[in-house]
Amino acid sequence: MKIIKFRIKNYKSIIDSGDCYLTDNTTILAGKNESGKTSILEALEDFNIDKNIRKEAEQIKNPDALPEIKIMFEIEKSDLEKIFTDIGIEKPDIENIKIEISKIYPNQYSISDKSLSELRPYSISDKSLSKLKQEDDAHIEININKSYNKLDIFRKDFQELIEELPILNFNEIDDFKTSIYSVINEANSKIDRFPDEQIRNEFISIKDELINNLNKLDKLKGIEEQFLSVLKTNWIPYFILFKSFEDEFPHTVPISDLEDNEWIKDLSEISDLDPKIIKSSDSRLKFEHKDKINIDFKKDFKDYWTQDFLSLKVEWDSDDVSFWIEEDNSLYKPSQRSKGHQWYLAFYVKITARAKENVPNIILIDEPGLFLHAKAQSDILRKLEDSASHVQLIFSTHSPYLLEANKLNRIRLVYKTKESGTLVENKVHSLADKETLTPILTTIGLDLNSGISHLNKLNNVIVEGSSDVFYLEAFKRMKDNDDFNFVFGGGSGNMPVIGTILHGWGCNVIYLYDKDQGKKDGEKNLSKNWHVKKDFILSVLENKGTIEDIFSTDDFKNYVINDSSKTYTSMNSEYIKTEKMDKALLARHFLQSTEDEDIKLSSETMDNVKGVFDKLNKCFNDMTNTGSETLPE
Repeated sequence: MKIIKFRIKNYKSIIDSGDCYLTDNTTILAGKNESGKTSILEALEDFNIDKNIRKEAEQIKNPDALPEIKIMFEIEKSDLEKIFTDIGIEKPDIENIKIEISKIYPNQYSISDKSLSELRPYSISDKSLSKLKQEDDAHIEININKSYNKLDIFRKDFQELIEELPILNFNEIDDFKTSIYSVINEANSKIDRFPDEQIRNEFISIKDELINNLNKLDKLKGIEEQFLSVLKTNWIPYFILFKSFEDEFPHTVPISDLEDNEWIKDLSEISDLDPKIIKSSDSRLKFEHKDKINIDFKKDFKDYWTQDFLSLKVEWDSDDVSFWIEEDNSLYKPSQRSKGHQWYLAFYVKITARAKENVPNIILIDEPGLFLHAKAQSDILRKLEDSASHVQLIFSTHSPYLLEANKLNRIRLVYKTKESGTLVENKVHSLADKETLTPILTTIGLDLNSGISHLNKLNNVIVEGSSDVFYLEAFKRMKDNDDFNFVFGGGSGNMPVIGTILHGWGCNVIYLYDKDQGKKDGEKNLSKNWHVKKDFILSVLENKGTIEDIFSTDDFKNYVINDSSKTYTSMNSEYIKTEKMDKALLARHFLQSTEDEDIKLSSETMDNVKGVFDKLNKCFNDMTNTGSETLPE
């Protein structure tokens, strides 16, 4: 079972988080401190079957609003068949289905009505229920209503048989059944007094029809309860929350405690460490085992820790197993190393062990790498990527070094408002809160330096802003054109500096501006102070506008801001400025969209794109023919 989405209500600072959709492997909750990231992870942990929702989750301002956690899972066909077998239902012809399960404080689980409507057509196909038609509870409730109305009409004609019927209320169906069965039993005891056989048969037919429909509803609900019970017992994944990895990795573990020690269990999970061999009396076997374990530890840590050389080393005597951190050919107790080393060691062992367990774990990590510098956090990210190939993983962060500009689809923004509490935004480009967006924007900035490092590209186009780079790279991919290298110029004033560096490396350079005052100023600066020919200073559009205006309005709404319902008459660039949307974030998201799907832009947009690329081609051809992009001194 994989998580598709979750939603949290009335939990600490969360009134209603909204739906948070997960990716297949790694989902990142990004947001500033105190936004509610930790509360979200704690709520997911509270979904576990073996615990109640924690008492402190209750809202102080509204204690009557019970905390609720909803999670939608996708169950694959093969697993569904096993679940139905456990219930005692013959394997149905069934495909993958989505099931939403709610947990309400403190420990009440239920399956949503929408999920049940998907499940019921399969659950009532069982041979033991062969008399039931393919119908859900809505249809059964309609039939119960019809039967009830027939009985009520009959009652009006024969009040000496039935004086009054209980009110039919499906929200209190158990109370209704108790009352109606009492009425029917009393009527049964009187029916033989009626000499007219037709009246007796009519009553028997109506009451049998009503009882039959009520039994159908009971059978459906019984199967649903069994289904939920089996899910809870064997199938719902277990959420494991790691907050700060503050448990200190031990220096020694007594030999007598090996089988029960959690660290030894985890090390046994991720390596060949075997307490039975350590406790054996075979000296040769113990020596070989120690050597093999130490080689494994050394290799594993080297794979995921590229900072100063670090490995874990194990030794033992007759009383204790000892662990050492080996660094620069010296041995240290774990407690003698830096907080960062201690954190990474605990992180590595715990995460690797949970990912390798043959159980449906989902790993939750709150702010990994807080004690590590930027380069070390990249090692954390590599280890997380490896673990996510085995289990679903959700982690929170406000560090730009744990985000990747080419994987913005993993990020879910967590932010808080005074009115609505903690909220989750699935579309990273849709939020205007600059403080929340800071780590994402920093990540995008870190990614931009790659353009100037592509020294194998002869033809380079320097652009004003980061959004220009992302849109043009996307168009390059869509046109299957790799003739140019687009380089972030760092703003109009810095573009000549970047151009001069590239020119000094033997590259051809063109300067591409928006069609605005910045282009006029830049052209004047480049011509007067840097002696660049005006022929090699271009604009994206012939008329007024920025790179965003290369799109038709419909394309911009559908593929950039991803909201076709928006209505505006201004230029695209003016609209996002008015709405305070981040240009770089929108552009980076569009670039990723072209990587993930086949986008079909309108002829209007593609004609504008063609115009830009034709201008660049002509300009570079002219540059090659003339042999220089600068004016003679």
